[in-house]
Amino acid sequence: MWPRKRFDIAMYDIALGVFLSLKGVRRELARRRLEDFWAPQGDGMAFLSVRSGFDALWEALALPEGSEVLITAVNIPHMAEIIRRHRLVPVPVDLDLATMGPQVPLLQAALSDKSRALVVAHLFGGQVHVEPLLRWAKSHGLWVIEDCAQAFCGKEYRGHPEADVSMFSFGSIKTATALGGALFRVRDPDLLEKMRLVQQRWPVQSRLRYLRTLLKYAWFSVLCRPIPFGTFVLGCRWLGFDYDQIIHSAVRGFPGEDWLLKIRHQPSGPLLALLHRRLRKYDYTRLLRRAHKGEILLEILSQRVFCPGCQALRRTHWVFPILVENPMEITTRLQQAGFDAARTHSMIVIDPRPGQGNLPLGEARRLLAGMVCLPIYPEMPDRAVRRMADVVLGAYRPRAILVAKTHPVG
Repeated sequence: MWPRKRFDIAMYDIALGVFLSLKGVRRELARRRLEDFWAPQGDGMAFLSVRSGFDALWEALALPEGSEVLITAVNIPHMAEIIRRHRLVPVPVDLDLATMGPQVPLLQAALSDKSRALVVAHLFGGQVHVEPLLRWAKSHGLWVIEDCAQAFCGKEYRGHPEADVSMFSFGSIKTATALGGALFRVRDPDLLEKMRLVQQRWPVQSRLRYLRTLLKYAWFSVLCRPIPFGTFVLGCRWLGFDYDQIIHSAVRGFPGEDWLLKIRHQPSGPLLALLHRRLRKYDYTRLLRRAHKGEILLEILSQRVFCPGCQALRRTHWVFPILVENPMEITTRLQQAGFDAARTHSMIVIDPRPGQGNLPLGEARRLLAGMVCLPIYPEMPDRAVRRMADVVLGAYRPRAILVAKTHPVG
């Protein structure tokens, strides 16, 4: 069976991380080298995770209590919760499902005299058309934060130069992962210094904790190959376990009620050193191969099936979602054919606070209700990609939606 995800890291890199965790690393030197490599202009900052940096950002900004933050309506729960923990109000903005970005008219409707910031998430391995959003936000005096956690595409894009903050993740399931870590670009020097002061108050992630993470994903990397994974799935079914929930729980970044304490740590020296190596040595042809296979799948499916993000820029297909009326049936048919399609995901539709008015969130809710994520990564041969598309089309029931014309990878 083709698993839904292959961890984008080689066993050699995991072994190196284990060695560094046992040996130790000069943490401050590793941090400077990584940040200088990421942002030679001097505006880079490393964190344990995007959640960690997002938390530090709001503490450093110190916006007045009750200030509103416009945010992409489809997101992970922790992002909205972090905003609330700083006594701010997340205001979800519905999406254009073709571009996966908020439309300016929807932003305008959500704007109030309490609005102070806009958080735009680039979802599924594509990038939102951010220029009109930047122009609109700047005209209203809003801070603009780009969430690029799912949209790393290599050297050519490390955040829009007009965004105030750009956030990139290298967590376990992300592109070029170091099994942890995040890198930010913070264009305002005063804000950057305040964020550094916030992070310096946090304890440093222990080398032992990072070592445990490396060993766990070494095992997962072996498991997530077609033959071992198929055996694992059959074993779970025979024993009556839900393998989908087992996998989803195992790869959660910060499980438990104490997640806020877990994210408030500085990254360890071994993590910083391994992330530096991953970015310096990363084989960017892997991204091109994944994008190519995703475009093959998009070309076959998009004439009949709606593919969210089909008009996004720089599509690398970190995740390949489809939107259908019969998601359970299609998921079952794909799994029977040997493709581990998934309906389980970590995203939610952010609910507006009572009293925020009747914000339109129909597209976001429809997306999560009918979305199926298909496996796509460089190791899948083209013939398997085409066979997977045939299975989808064979089980597909048409839905009343206009399929947008797609554009080549930008």
